[in-house]
Amino acid sequence: MISREFLIRTNPVDINASNEVVWTVLTDTRKYGEWNPFTSKIQADFAIGSPVNLLVRMGPIKFGITERLCAFENPCLIAWEKKFGAHWLLFAKREQHLEHVDNTSCRYYNIDKLTGLLAPIVYCCFASYMRRGFNDVAKGLKMQAEAI
Repeated sequence: MISREFLIRTNPVDINASNEVVWTVLTDTRKYGEWNPFTSKIQADFAIGSPVNLLVRMGPIKFGITERLCAFENPCLIAWEKKFGAHWLLFAKREQHLEHVDNTSCRYYNIDKLTGLLAPIVYCCFASYMRRGFNDVAKGLKMQAEAI
């Protein structure tokens, strides 16, 4: 069976701060509530395979979810993933990318990949909330990093 991949990708946002400064903001879990309106709380030790506990706002609702860290490449990529039931049922992977522009600026964007039997339904129901949330993360990250 061939599984289609559904992507929720945000537009890249240029940030007037170095990769290292932005990375510091992204990995300072204690301060997420100060700048991140989509994920107001996170608990993670950033070890590959370890849990990432998130408090996420999806439209008017906030809920907790636990995912697993699958990539941590300082200072360019953080990714976590979750299998909902069996892998073929629904699998989600969120990647947060930082691209080096020059010594004082970088580019940030998100990609969320959904696969599995339920992926088209989840995409239809939640993609707009997720895209809006990811764009809010980018705006908040930009403001926080540029203020440092």
